[in-house]
Amino acid sequence: MKKATIKDIAKAAGVSIATVSYILNDVKTQSISDETRVKVLKAAQQLKYVTNRTAQSLKVKKTGLIGILWFKGNDDHLWSDLKYAKTIQAIERHCSELGYHVLFMQIDNLGPSSKIIMERNLDGVFLMNVDQEQFTTISNYFGFGVPVFVVDSYIEDPLFHKIVPDFKESFQAARRLLGEDPQFLVMDSYNNAELVEFIKQQSGLDEERVHVCESIEGLNEFLSAYTGRPGIVLNEFLAHEAAKTHERLAVLCTSHCPEIVPQGMAKVTFDLNDYKEIVRMMDRNIQDADEVSREKFYCLSVIT
Repeated sequence: MKKATIKDIAKAAGVSIATVSYILNDVKTQSISDETRVKVLKAAQQLKYVTNRTAQSLKVKKTGLIGILWFKGNDDHLWSDLKYAKTIQAIERHCSELGYHVLFMQIDNLGPSSKIIMERNLDGVFLMNVDQEQFTTISNYFGFGVPVFVVDSYIEDPLFHKIVPDFKESFQAARRLLGEDPQFLVMDSYNNAELVEFIKQQSGLDEERVHVCESIEGLNEFLSAYTGRPGIVLNEFLAHEAAKTHERLAVLCTSHCPEIVPQGMAKVTFDLNDYKEIVRMMDRNIQDADEVSREKFYCLSVIT
C-alpha cells in the first residue's frame, strides 16, 4: 500500500502543502486557526501518515505526561465526586508502572482552560464522562501523535478509543443473579447522551421502565411503582439510595466499589485490571505514531 504524503493530506484537508508542513512540524511562527489545524491533523491520522522525520520529531517532544480530564456533570449527588476515584487510581498506577506521570484536571461547566491544556504537551490523554459538544471542543487540542482514549462516553469517531463497562454481559449476569427478568432499571446520569441511550438499548427494557436519576425525590417516586418487583441499579452509590425503599435489586458496580453494596443485594463487578492493557495500548500509540489498534471499542470485563 502506497504511503500517504503531505500532498495527500493537503488535498484531503483542502489546504496548501505548506500549511500541512507547518502544522506537522509545529512551526510556531505561522498563524494557523484551530479549525485548520484540526482538519489537517485528522486527515493525517485517517491517512495513517508517518515519516521518519515526523516520528523523530514526536519522540523528541515527549514529556512523559498522561492527562486525565474528568468532565464533571450537572448533577449534585453526594457521590458525584467519588464515582471515578477507583478508575483514576487504576489508570495512574498503570501509567506509573510504565514511567509516566499523570496530570489530573477536573473540567466543570465553566469550560476548560485551553491555554493550560495546550501548554502541558501531553503524550496521551484520557477523557472521562465527556459529552459530544465538550469532546468536539477539547479534541481540537490533541492531534497527530497524541492518542485520545474516551472513558464512559459513546463518541462516533473511529479515530478515538472508547472504554465502557461491558453492559450487555453485565445485564445478562444481573438477570442470572436475580433468577428472573428485571422489571426496571435505575441508572446514574452521564454527560454523554449517546451513552445513556446505548445503556437503555443494552438493558432490553422499554423506555418507561428506565429511570435516569436526577434527584432522590424522582428516584423514590419511580421505585414506588415497582414495589416488591426485581430491578437493576447501575452504580453502587445509587444503590444505597434505592435500598432505602427497595430490596430486590442487582447492582452493576460501575464505580468499582462493590464493598459498599448493601448486604444481601446481588452485585456484578467489572475488572479494573483491564486498565493495565488499556494503558499499554496507549503507550504503544505514543511510542509509535503509526500504531493502529484493531479495536477502537474496549469493554471492561464482567466479574460475578
